[in-house]
Parts: sequence; C-alpha cells; structure tokens
Amino acid sequence: MNQTRNFKFQISNSKIRDLLALALIVVLVLLFFWRIVTPKIQDRAIFPPGDFSDQFWMFRQYTAQAFAQGRLPLWSDNYNSGHPFLADVQSAVMYPLGLAWTLGVSVARHGDFTLFDLELEAIVHFMLAGAFTYLFARRVLGSQTAAWLSAITFTFGGYLTSYPPQQLAILETATWLPLILLLLDLAVERGMRYYLAAGMALGIAALAGHPQTFLFVGYASAIYFVWRVAQNEWRGVKNFIFGLAPFALTLLIGIGVSAAQYLPTFEYQMVSTRTGISWAEASRGFPTLDPLQMILPGFVSAFQSPLYLGVLPLWLAVFALARNRSREKMFWAWLALGALLVSFGAYAFAYAVLYLFAPGFALFRDQERLAFIVSFALALLAGFGARDLLASSCDAKRVRRIWALLPAGIVISLMLVLTLYLSGTLRQSGRVAFLGDRAAFMTLVFVLATGLIAARAHLAARGVAILIGALIVLDLFTINTAAYNAAPNERFPITPLIAAMQNDHDIFRVADEGKLPGHFGIAYHLEEIGGISPLRTQWYAALRDAVPDETLWRLLGVRYVITGRPGAANADVIAQDGETRLLHIQDALPRAWFVPSVQVADDQTALAAMARADFDPRTTAYLAGDWAMLHYPDAARNSARVIVHAPEHLVIAVNTPADAMLLISQNYYPNWQVLIDGVLVPTRRADVALIAVPLQKGAQRVELIFDPTSVYVGLAITLFTTFGALGGIVLSFWRGKRNAVSMD
Repeated sequence: MNQTRNFKFQISNSKIRDLLALALIVVLVLLFFWRIVTPKIQDRAIFPPGDFSDQFWMFRQYTAQAFAQGRLPLWSDNYNSGHPFLADVQSAVMYPLGLAWTLGVSVARHGDFTLFDLELEAIVHFMLAGAFTYLFARRVLGSQTAAWLSAITFTFGGYLTSYPPQQLAILETATWLPLILLLLDLAVERGMRYYLAAGMALGIAALAGHPQTFLFVGYASAIYFVWRVAQNEWRGVKNFIFGLAPFALTLLIGIGVSAAQYLPTFEYQMVSTRTGISWAEASRGFPTLDPLQMILPGFVSAFQSPLYLGVLPLWLAVFALARNRSREKMFWAWLALGALLVSFGAYAFAYAVLYLFAPGFALFRDQERLAFIVSFALALLAGFGARDLLASSCDAKRVRRIWALLPAGIVISLMLVLTLYLSGTLRQSGRVAFLGDRAAFMTLVFVLATGLIAARAHLAARGVAILIGALIVLDLFTINTAAYNAAPNERFPITPLIAAMQNDHDIFRVADEGKLPGHFGIAYHLEEIGGISPLRTQWYAALRDAVPDETLWRLLGVRYVITGRPGAANADVIAQDGETRLLHIQDALPRAWFVPSVQVADDQTALAAMARADFDPRTTAYLAGDWAMLHYPDAARNSARVIVHAPEHLVIAVNTPADAMLLISQNYYPNWQVLIDGVLVPTRRADVALIAVPLQKGAQRVELIFDPTSVYVGLAITLFTTFGALGGIVLSFWRGKRNAVSMD
C-alpha cells in the first residue's frame, strides 16, 4: 500500500515539475517579447515592417473582414487585379489556430483585426514551439532539466527568431514538428491512436501555409519514424517494412485534414507562376562561410543569424558526443549535419541529389531554410549534453579537462576577427565596431560557458543546471531580441493621396510604383494591380511583364497612379505627399466595354501586338482558343454598366441592340463562371489575362460568379477525415480503458 502511494506521489511531483517547466517557458516567451506586450505605451515596439505587416497582417485582415460580412474569402479584388485568395496557400484561411483566432476577433470587433492581434498569435506559437519541444525532449532524454534546456535553445535560437517573425507561415508550420515527432514516438510503442493523432498534427502543420517548411517537417518526421522503428525492434526486412506500414495511415490522415486548403491550392498551382522553377532558382542556399554564424552571430547580417544557437548549447552538443556516441546522439548529429549540407544548395553537392531524386525539393528555392532542422537537431543534442553533464555518474576528471580548451577557444576567436579584418570583409561591410562588440561578447560567453562546464566537478547538479539555464537565456536574449525592436508607427496612414482615392466611389484600380507598402489595397479598401504575394497566374504575370505601363493601365482600368515621376501622358497630378505624387488618368477604361474587332491569337502573338504603340484596347481584343476572326461593326451601339461589384460576384447590365464581344477587365481564372441572362456559358480568355463574353443581340445581364467546387470538396474531405480520426482516437482510448478494467 505504501509503495503504491509513493508511486502516485512521485508521478504527481513529476507532473507538477512538467507544468512548472511549461509555465516557465511561457514566462520566458513573454519576457522575450516584453516590448510587444508591455502596457507602457512609450516602451512598446512592433514587429519590424515587412512581410509580417504587409502580407500576413493584410491577409488576416482581409479574412476577418470577409468573416464579418458572412462570407468565405475565396477571391480578393484588392491586389493583382483580382486574386484567388483562399487558393493562395499563404492566406492559411483553414489553419485551425488562425481560423479560431480570426473568427473570434471578427465577431468581437466586426472584422477589425489589428497588427497586435497577429503579433499575439505569433507569440503564442513561440510558446507552443517551446512546449512541444519540451514534451518531446522529455520523452527522448528522460530528464526534465535537459528537456527544458533543449526547449529554450530551440525556441530562442537563431532560426525561430530570424525568419519566422517576418514569415509567419514558417513559424506556424515549424511549431508542429516536435509534437509530430512525439506522437510518432508514442505510436511505435502504444499503437493506433497515436498514429491518428500524428496524422492530425501533420495536417495542421500543412494548413499553416508554408509548403517548403512542411516539406522539411514531413521528411524529418519520416526519417525519425524509420529510425525509431529500426531501433525499437529489428527482426528482419519483412518485419521492418510491416512496422513502417502504419505511417501510411498517418500520411493519409495528414492529407485528408489539409484537403480544404490544398485542393484549391493545387488547382491554382497548375496555372500560377510556380508551376516549376529552374535549378538556378531552386539551388540558392547558405554560402559555405555562413556557418561562422554559429560562433559569430551577425557575421552575415546584423539582424538575422539563423544558425546561432548560443555558445553554451553548442558546447553541450560537443560535450554530448565527446562523452559517448550512442545511437540516439548520432542520429541527431547526422540529421543536423545532413540538413546543414543540403542547406548550402548549389554550394555543396548534397542538395543536387535531393533535387534530382527526392520529391518536393525541386519545387522550392532558399534551401537555407533547412537551418530549421539544423537548429532543432542541435537543440536536442545540447539536451543530451546537459543530461550527461548533470548526471550523478558524470566523470569529474573528464569535466576538468574542459579548462584546457579555454585558451585555445579565446585564441581562435581573436584569430577569426583578425582574419576577417585583414581580408577586408569587415572593412568593406563597414561593420567593424558592431562585429568587434559581438566577438567580445562571444569571447565572454565562451569563457563563462567553459568555466561553467568545468565547474561541474565542484558544484551540485542543481546549481549548475540553474546557471546553465541563466547563461543560455542571457546569451540568446542578448543576441536575438534586437531583431524585434522597431519604433511603433502607423503602417498605413491616411495621407492626402489615399484620401483623394477613397473619396472616389466609382469602380477603378490603382497602380503603385513602389511608394506604398505591400498589399496597401487591402488596408485602404482599394483595388491595385500589384501586390507582394509570390504567386500570380501565369497569364497575368505575362501581361504585366510584356505590355507597356500606359497600355497596361488602360487594360486594367487604372484611374490613379502613385509615383515619384512628375507626370505621364494623359495624366494630371491631383495630390502630392513629399516626393510622392498621385496621377489621375484621364482616359481610363471602365470595368467592362465592347470591342468592334476580335482577333484570335496565341499568347505570344497577342503580347507582341499589345506591346506596339498603336494598340488600342478599345477597338481590338485578342482572343485565346479556337475561334475565327470576328468583327462587330455596331459594337458602339451597345453599352455596359456594373450594377453589382463584390469580390466573388460581378453583375453587368448590358444593352445590346447588336451582337457584340464584351471585354471584362477581370483577372482571368478558370473557376470563374459566366452566366448570360441566367444561362451558364464557357469562360473565354482575352488579351492574355482578361475575360471575354460573346453576346447576342438582346442580351441584358452578364453575371460572373467565383465559387470553386474544389473548395467545398476539400472542406468535405477535411471534415470527414478530422471527425473520423477523432472518432478513432476516442474508440481506441475507450477500448484501452475497458481492457485495463477487465484485466484488473
């Protein structure tokens, strides 16, 4: 009886310590971002302006506004002259955490989703990344202290604190890797419910909106699972293959859960500019000198050092391998090394092998993002080192030998800075003082880290653990926090230029020549012809690249141009803000008009014709497809007027005393449905990227509806898979409880 009570008491204490460790991670994340969450206005900062504010905030703001209007954001008129919003994977409309948060804010504030709302979402994901890493490392390492050190190393290391705060989709995708690994690890020993749960976590990671990071998550999960099955029990090839089979179920669940996003995304991918990229684009990665970031953060960039994990964690990783090379340690060491080699892209041959033979690696550029896997693997290896150092069996004599490396480390640090200076690298970059300060700080931390490890021979494990945690926090918070400190300011102020356009309540588009932040159209409720989304339809991209500005503006119905130039043909300056001017185009075309001459041409021929100075979009249109040349001499007798103008719905009242071709300045996309007086007709593409509708005499109403079937099929698959997986988990758990009761 006493043994049972003691066992329960030990379990209770262990759970309490786990909760305290998780709570401390939450506190540290809030401390790391204190200038974001502080109530003191004069101390408050924001995430640096860039993709976080201009793309991800604008995307989320548009989603919240759509929810407040009671619609699903399938299409946006605010950028790229119209864009399949939900199909753009980085919109991440279906990501469960973002969806719940956006819905809540939308209901509470009627669609007003602020930058601070999105910053809170990012901060919560740092907490989740730390918590998931702790839980996984806790199982792998068997030590709460070592697991906590691994968690803070990964959470506040250079990778998560460099790319992801700007690229929110990277952060939210990467967050789920440790949880997926934990569930797969449990699945190997405990069976089906954990395979189902791992599949759901995999699907959630896919929905977060960054396919490349999800590719890394998927491969890392598969590699770990294969290794884990092999370590669990090796009884021949057949049994090994049989042990891998359940992973197929995990993959199927992940595919099913993410179908609501990826069915429309794959549909969009087939007609986008990302149908394929070349080796030159895909093979970009870290230059081979960049690993110097591990010991000299800021060497490449003053704002980002994605390979920097801190001096002491790197020391602990080396110590772990020096102590012994167990299979578990070597797995993480080889994973870190392999990911690092691939992250070099064209600078090392390793990526070429994956480019040629590994599905998915040829689809994405910027292979340096594999620093994500390097950072996570080294954080786990540092945990092994901490576990060995703090163990009661730690050899005091071996630890004392660490002191012998101290002079060598200091000499190496000084030689590194001297070499860089003499080579001209520092002098040419103009950052001698900055990197000199960094080198001095690194040397100080190196001395403290070396002394701390060596001091383990004389100090108790608990005291050393506290000092290790404090030094890691000091190091990482000092080096990585600065990237978040930017002065608060209004990113999208209402200037005289903006006010002039907003006071025009007609239907028009805006062209910006690099004077406003990205996706300003969403912020100001304007329709622009540009945008910073990396995806566009291939037809629209070709039109923008090939046609002169003045012709493009007319085709797209541009009435206002935001520019730094003094003027343009057929345009007047109507407002000015410093050197930025607002031009009003005098002969802007309406959203829909009739053309008397229609010629059939392939895209290259059409683009060449439209690039000529004598091309007039009012009189001639180039139709794609198998048509004969058409002439409508009485087209001028017809008229068109937009009576409904909504993101997924456009209605044009037409007066057609004669047969005619109606040209609609709407970005062509195959999922647009065209109805003439309620009758569905094929959607025609004209002038490469616009929509044409042939009308017979007497037609009265042309209606465009964007309502892709793929969205609803994907939603049905997602819901069916999610409820099926949840049902399987509940059933498996219930059976396990019943079997346990029957055994008792």
